[in-house]
Amino acid sequence: MSRAQQDRRRRVLFVLRGKLGDTIVAFATVRAYADAYPGDAVTVLVRGNYAPLFEREAGVRVIGFSSRLAMFAKLAFIRGFEPPFDALLVLLGAGPPIAGLGKMVRARRKIFLDGRFRDVYPEWPETPDKHLHFEPAWLVARKYAPELAAPQWSCILSLAARRRPAMVIGIAPISDEPRRTMGPGVVHMLAAALAERHAGHAIHVLVNPADEEAKPLLDAGLPSGARFRNFRTLQELVAEFCMLEHLHSTDTGLYHLAAAMGVPVTTYFGPTQPWKNGFPAQPGLTRVRIGALGGEHCEEKGCRRPACLEIAVAACSGARIESGVDATPQGCLLRRHARQDIEQVKVDPAPPAVPVN
Repeated sequence: MSRAQQDRRRRVLFVLRGKLGDTIVAFATVRAYADAYPGDAVTVLVRGNYAPLFEREAGVRVIGFSSRLAMFAKLAFIRGFEPPFDALLVLLGAGPPIAGLGKMVRARRKIFLDGRFRDVYPEWPETPDKHLHFEPAWLVARKYAPELAAPQWSCILSLAARRRPAMVIGIAPISDEPRRTMGPGVVHMLAAALAERHAGHAIHVLVNPADEEAKPLLDAGLPSGARFRNFRTLQELVAEFCMLEHLHSTDTGLYHLAAAMGVPVTTYFGPTQPWKNGFPAQPGLTRVRIGALGGEHCEEKGCRRPACLEIAVAACSGARIESGVDATPQGCLLRRHARQDIEQVKVDPAPPAVPVN
């Protein structure tokens, strides 16, 4: 690169401060930007336990932070020893730490997701009310680089290159919310069905024993042909994913990580919206949900009996279960539909798309 080219090299800082799945989805925009503008110096600030997922990605400098204090310490070092950034782009994050970050970082342009911190971030994009999961992050980046095309899939290339499928089918049954977690009964059904469907394959049920919802599953055990595979770190989880031919998952961060590694995924949706999750050209993604629920989103975050999820999993396992609607909260979407309607499950291999109506 010539001196003139170096002088024109833009320095861009992306901030991803959120949960695992949201971080992986937002990183697709970082990857798209780095590929579209390989001459730019791209830095991404991300939680320390997620940083190893991205540290070998070409064209991206990854800075991890273990705490709020560590984040500001690293930003103070950058402020003192590096030139200003051309752009500070917050793709994921909220709250006082994001406002404080914007005040500390020296950048010619500062862009946030919306106008909440307009005194710190004077620019933000217009985001439609209905949008795909990845679009807010992409719109922030496009505010700075108007020609940046939307990412068509999620891919962490350095992790995808490590895959060595080995006749293993995985199940990821646990989410960070009980309303998105498969119960022991349907996990048993799904594991038995997959063992029969994929003769000669190992069935691995992936569980972090530290998760609150893990104990009931571990206590209940699994059918013949299936076994638990415990992981406690993301590195251990990545190693498990490297062996998989296919993953059956609830709507959780593990699904997004597997998809970004190129693992074909069947995702079972209960209260959340299938149309919103995923990318337009994500390979190997199949979404499953009770058809009567359509694109509706359930606001009953305190639900501890996800009948909507369990009916969908049971149906795809070739089984039927009692609906359990009577035990759900009064605001449960299933209560709006006739019993026979909630037994019909939609298996959708089509790409996610914003509903027309």
